[in-house]
Amino acid sequence: MRLQVAIVLSLLLAIGSLAVADAPTDPDKMAARVDALLADEWSHAGVEPAHDSSDSEFVRRVYLDLVGVVPRVSQVREFLTDESPTKRTELVERLLRSPRYATHMATTWRNRIVPAEVEQANMRESVALEKWLRERFESNLRYDNIVGGLLATGGDELGPALYFRANEFAPEKLAASTSELFLGVKLECAQCHDHPFADWKQRDFWGLAAFFARIDGSDAMQMRANLQVRDNDSGEVMLPDTDEVIPPKFLGGPEVEDSERRSRRVQLTIWMTQRDNRLFSRAAVNWSWTHLFGQPLVTDIDLPREQQSSIHADLLDELADYFVATQFDLANLWRVLATTKAYQLASDHPASPEPEFFAVMQPKPLTPEQFYDSVVLLSPTMQSSPISPTGDQLTEDPVRAEFVRRMRSPSEDPLEYHAGTLQALLLMNGPTTTGLTDHQQGRLLTALTAPYMRSGDQVTTLFLATLAREPDSLERESCETMLQETEGEEERMRALSDLLWALVNSTEFAFRR
Repeated sequence: MRLQVAIVLSLLLAIGSLAVADAPTDPDKMAARVDALLADEWSHAGVEPAHDSSDSEFVRRVYLDLVGVVPRVSQVREFLTDESPTKRTELVERLLRSPRYATHMATTWRNRIVPAEVEQANMRESVALEKWLRERFESNLRYDNIVGGLLATGGDELGPALYFRANEFAPEKLAASTSELFLGVKLECAQCHDHPFADWKQRDFWGLAAFFARIDGSDAMQMRANLQVRDNDSGEVMLPDTDEVIPPKFLGGPEVEDSERRSRRVQLTIWMTQRDNRLFSRAAVNWSWTHLFGQPLVTDIDLPREQQSSIHADLLDELADYFVATQFDLANLWRVLATTKAYQLASDHPASPEPEFFAVMQPKPLTPEQFYDSVVLLSPTMQSSPISPTGDQLTEDPVRAEFVRRMRSPSEDPLEYHAGTLQALLLMNGPTTTGLTDHQQGRLLTALTAPYMRSGDQVTTLFLATLAREPDSLERESCETMLQETEGEEERMRALSDLLWALVNSTEFAFRR
């Protein structure tokens, strides 16, 4: 029955997106259009963009952004020696087809839709949600269908149901979360009064909340074995401090009559994911841009047009039209954004233009998952699978889970770095780093003892493995001098271990530039 519901919902969502006003569907043309609009803005503002990123900077950046780990030494070498003029585009396309892309996107989205405290208290359900998401990213399922499957879930589908528990099955919390995540509208301010800055009214908030008024989560909130999401035949919301029942109402649209064939949630999902719902497509593109560039094109997409940058708003509109025209193909959207000249700019600029011009790439601190998984990649002897299905049980690597818990930043700003003393100690002396740099166990260090490996080769390999670049002349000289002054193989291995430890704990390793 659940499969039949999913198929029907998928067809309904697809029917709503079969056509769209004339919009480009060629990713190269769309990438060029993005660059043209940004170039116009730079010209009008008198901003000189940064120079192009080096191949080393780009390869590390795109690996971390699209698949969540640093590239291997062999992958870096192959890319640096490739003389093809299209190698960056080809790399982006290859990464989007890799299994790690689906895993990274699933982790990223799990973190978006489930608060950390809920995730830690419901680890089995949290891992199931990530597995559910990964399966959909692996098949490149349309974005509208992913959102539809999440919001219109039914029965005891373990993964998506956690989203409802995370919001306590409360209509007002689900309305606030859904509007912000999937429509880009921060509607929470309108819960108690009309929004002070946007045009949303209190009735708009509760009209959206009414779509979730009939959800029954009583079993789930009692923490019973199976987390279920069901819809009751009745249930309403009332305007606070009154006895007035508020009927379900689409944001900026009409009130909705109850249907015997479709639950309120399904009706909301179909409306939300329609091709002409600009809030939905713009919100998806705005978040995707933020993921790659560190900040959104438009801070509040529901504000009046005159309060937004005209060029950025136009660019967001054109990208949203493209996203709809390509049938909500998220991987295709990543391909467009990652092949723009703007994404390939360097992270250093002598004039340091304001970040909102996107004339220089902003460095982003690695997420805890990116850091841990990159270290695991460098040291294959460590636990290497974030999710391990065992029979009907879903478990997560406890070392990884604890590392992520301790390292997670309280800020939602991807550009802010909040690691304090405790986090620094964990990086310097914790099992994750020490497991990598143990000169007796680390596989990377062991590989450096090959007979043909000279001091210069060893130093270069460590820099390529961690920073995806070769050392500069000063770095090479100091590192080789240190190795040449060692006596015996044991002392040399300790020196290599110290060098690897220093690189992993460096600011350069901790940031995606």
